[in-house]
Amino acid sequence: MNRLLNRNLPLLMLIVFLLVPFQRRFHGFFDSFSRSLSLPDFPLPVYFSRKIHLFTSDLFIIALGCILIFWLRTSLRKLFWEGPSKYLTLLFFTFLLSTSLSISKQYSLQYFRLFEFSLVFLFFNCICSLRTKIDLQRFVKRLAWVFVSISLVQCVISICQFVSQDAVGLSFFGEIDPHKFLFHVRGAPNGFLTQLLGPQFNSAELCRACGTFLHPNVLGGFLFCSIMASFYLCVEEVTRLKRLFLQVMILLQFFALYLSFSRAAILALFLSALVWCFLQLKQKSRSRGLAILAGTVVFSALIGAIVLYPQLKARGGIINYNKTSQEADSERLIYMKVAAKMIKEHPLLGVGYNNFQIYSQHEQPRFPHNYIHSKVHNIYLLIASEAGLIGVSIFLLFILAILRAALKKMADEAFQEKAFLFSTFFGFLVIGCCDFYFLENPQGSILFFGIAGLLYGVSSTNKGLELLPAAH
Repeated sequence: MNRLLNRNLPLLMLIVFLLVPFQRRFHGFFDSFSRSLSLPDFPLPVYFSRKIHLFTSDLFIIALGCILIFWLRTSLRKLFWEGPSKYLTLLFFTFLLSTSLSISKQYSLQYFRLFEFSLVFLFFNCICSLRTKIDLQRFVKRLAWVFVSISLVQCVISICQFVSQDAVGLSFFGEIDPHKFLFHVRGAPNGFLTQLLGPQFNSAELCRACGTFLHPNVLGGFLFCSIMASFYLCVEEVTRLKRLFLQVMILLQFFALYLSFSRAAILALFLSALVWCFLQLKQKSRSRGLAILAGTVVFSALIGAIVLYPQLKARGGIINYNKTSQEADSERLIYMKVAAKMIKEHPLLGVGYNNFQIYSQHEQPRFPHNYIHSKVHNIYLLIASEAGLIGVSIFLLFILAILRAALKKMADEAFQEKAFLFSTFFGFLVIGCCDFYFLENPQGSILFFGIAGLLYGVSSTNKGLELLPAAH
């Protein structure tokens, strides 16, 4: 039985990551229950979701937690109060307290939503608790191959979406209609693609590719992560065939990343690649392999930019700054102003979990030319507005605990795994300044907290693997 657990625990963790791009919402199952919940005594915004959501990955996270608690007899103290886990526990109770004192304190949906979100905290805690029971170094390498393999599928889907300017019929796997993510194309015809693929690329609007993700920006965040995984595998793998495959994959990943038009992901990739290269040079790792990889990256970045130059120029914010990107940034600035006002009015505990949209509707008259329907595109401001300065301070302590553990033992064993995870997590922190999907749905939160857990687990494992307890 112990051997079975040794094999299946890493597999269960891999499945959670594997499901990231293919999430299915089972809100329909809870529709009648959601409708039965009593509404608050104030009007909710029309864009506020009133449904309870269950995602595919939630079931596997709960199963993983049950195995640790009931089968492996992991103490609750170790699971929820060891290392950085204690900060997530404190953040959960801060959110709970904030919500219980908020305007929606009698709206039970908010507590269900908090429970749904906190499942990813459990996933982080499980990874940390298993760091002495499974070989995380080996697991990280397998996970990197999973990311690369999934990215191949996402690249093909994204290219098909962009070429056809339509969905490819994978709604069962979570594909969203790309027409929800249009941007205007101003000026001259769209050059190379217009001549090669047809007149649809000469239209006034173009769809951004989103793969099977909920938004093109989430696709961009995943492709950033998979590119970093390709970097790591290029250094680790020794066979020419595998390296050639990875070089082709980097070319495809860069191209699909451009098709998502995610500025935050492209910026994170640039900065994280610099961090990764700095760590490699400091450690004096295989300079010849790095030179070949650098050439592949430069070629991939240039060829994608050349082919998609008219589209990238029309979108703006990557190779130029135009009216389209200016409008997007001005909207984000408005959300930041709204968040700042919430923090000013509720400095300690914020407005309560999932209450940003409820409170922001009262700010709509201040911005008559903008439709305030989303959340602030910054995870730090979002936590500060909903959990106050206490909540965001706890979250920052969580991040610092992980970075401190990683930097303290960066040059020790498993350097390549730490360099990959550290540079990827650094990029996620950059993306978190520009978007909020790491706190919004499992497609983002599993990546953020999963990579954080692996980084801490690999960095803090300083002894051999423990034997799993005998089954009772």
